[in-house]
Amino acid sequence: MKYYLGIDGGGTKTVAIICDENGKLVSRYVGKSINYNSVGTDTARANLKETVDGVLEGKDVTLSSAFIGMPALSSRADDSFTKELCGGIIDCPKIAMDSDVYIGLEAMKIDGAAAMVVSGTGSMAVGRLEDGNVIFKGGWGYILGDEGSGYALALDAVKAAICGAEGSAEKTALTQRVLEHFDVDNVYGLIDIFYDPPISNSEVAKLAPALFECAKDGDRVANAIIDRHAQLLADTVCALLAELPCGTPLGMWGGILVNCEIFREKFVSLVNSKFPSTKAEIIKYPPEYGAVFAAIKEDTI
Repeated sequence: MKYYLGIDGGGTKTVAIICDENGKLVSRYVGKSINYNSVGTDTARANLKETVDGVLEGKDVTLSSAFIGMPALSSRADDSFTKELCGGIIDCPKIAMDSDVYIGLEAMKIDGAAAMVVSGTGSMAVGRLEDGNVIFKGGWGYILGDEGSGYALALDAVKAAICGAEGSAEKTALTQRVLEHFDVDNVYGLIDIFYDPPISNSEVAKLAPALFECAKDGDRVANAIIDRHAQLLADTVCALLAELPCGTPLGMWGGILVNCEIFREKFVSLVNSKFPSTKAEIIKYPPEYGAVFAAIKEDTI
């Protein structure tokens, strides 16, 4: 029996599974982030080791192949970097790494053209042409992009909360929610939280649910933030769909698209306004299964 390791290295957590050659789940483990752009290479390696050790614990299996989906990547990692990150941690003949949206694409289990968008801590979109070539859009990271992501939404919520408190912009219920979330008495208390030392992207993104709650309660500022980022993410995805065959299915994944209905509905409506024949659905299999499917493919090459 052959066994395969699939890893979804998200911006907040890392999910690893081992499946046999028939796709039957053997083991699952959830660890810390291995996004080296956010946590650094040394911490990413330490977190990867903890995750791999955890998923292998008590399992008498020999891995045939492993595949890692990584939000810090926009294409296939070369062998040198793969060894730098995984060397001495994953013991198997074949190890490959690509973007987290790539394994989401594999999780769709669709032959031919397909598109995938992820919005979690960060955001990115990917499409596969009928000839197998892959196109990426977005994925520029929290400084240059990540539109429609949990981090981008939450950061705008914090900025709106501050402006509302200062009176330089419309007052908003976000101010009180931000103060409660970060456990500070006033907006000036946010300075130490965000700068000394800098707060992680994943911690900022945890504010996003409060933003959506304010929007549901009718807060105009919160709804404007959601509208803006739904449009930005839709623009990214529409740029992708414009290069794919008409009617290419669109898979969705990530905490924002999966758990935040108000954002998902606005995003899908904006995409369908330009591409009415595109069917957008949350993917059937979680991305870690897509990583296993990709690992199986690698084993046949």
